[in-house]
Amino acid sequence: MTEGSLGRDPLTSLNSRRYVLHELERHIELQKRYSRPFSVLLLYFDNLQWVEDEFGDNAGDSAIEYLATLIKTHLRDVDIACRCAEDEFVVIMPETDKQAVQTVGERIADSVQKTRFKVGEASVTVSVGFGTASCPEDGVEAEALLQAAGEYK
Repeated sequence: MTEGSLGRDPLTSLNSRRYVLHELERHIELQKRYSRPFSVLLLYFDNLQWVEDEFGDNAGDSAIEYLATLIKTHLRDVDIACRCAEDEFVVIMPETDKQAVQTVGERIADSVQKTRFKVGEASVTVSVGFGTASCPEDGVEAEALLQAAGEYK
């Protein structure tokens, strides 16, 4: 399968959930064959639905676009960022251990907490939770890794 056939999120231009599942399987195989570690960072933005409900879809879309851009500024070129749900993003980080992925998650969370979105006359903040998982320590199957990363900080 090619990247194009697995789709991109139209709002953020990040890869889709189908793509992240495909890439997780590929990285699991690389880990099994060559002992190449990787980690998964799962980010969940807690109050994006409230932003949309309170200020409208355009405000929610603007926040999501900004958050996707902010996430990408903290990643390397080899990292694979995906939008998996309305308010959930997953990053696959090759050659990254538990400590390093935790540090990246903390940096992104810190940046998000410092960001205030201007919506009309209001200034809005978005809260973020994140979880991490590393292969093989936390699992050697895609769903197990996502489940382990889903235990948010």
